[in-house]
Amino acid sequence: FPQDNGTGIGDILIGPFLQWDPVMRDGRPFFMQRIELQMIFPTGKYDENKSLNPGSNFFSFNPYWSGTLFITPNWTATTRVHYLWNAENSDPFGGANKKTAGQAIHLNFATSYAVIANTFRLGINGYYLKQITDSEVDGVDMNNSKEEVLAIGPGALWSFSQNNHLFFNAYFETGVENRSEGQRYNVRFVHHF
Repeated sequence: FPQDNGTGIGDILIGPFLQWDPVMRDGRPFFMQRIELQMIFPTGKYDENKSLNPGSNFFSFNPYWSGTLFITPNWTATTRVHYLWNAENSDPFGGANKKTAGQAIHLNFATSYAVIANTFRLGINGYYLKQITDSEVDGVDMNNSKEEVLAIGPGALWSFSQNNHLFFNAYFETGVENRSEGQRYNVRFVHHF
């Protein structure tokens, strides 16, 4: 079994963003968008002698653009498109002197419909990742290391109030290359302060 690094704080993510006012049509929002310059700093706990760590030991730049289209008052479609660039890990697990994960494009997407206005939404959600450069070990490209995955599944949102929301999302992966394939089920509670 892989050895873990116990408990500890993960890496810090900082993301300055710019969000535009919504484009209005017929007195209601029609389109909203933002960009974020997301940066992941290697501040988390890391030990090169352990295969599982809360921290990554390398910097990542992961900017994105996101947009939401309000097709009707009850029907929305949204996406977020990222470009991921990773710096070198100069102290990796596994006996190498340095490793660099390949660059990737990844996105998530969803469309949902308000079954009960302001309370209950049902929809379809998913994600896609395509690694566009090989990962490197000690400066040498790792052939056939580019990952790819597409996942899609149902999603639901129950809003208890304007500030309390419960999300459920299921993802069924397909078209997987150079990574494990599976299913993911997420339950998330959000409270706005």
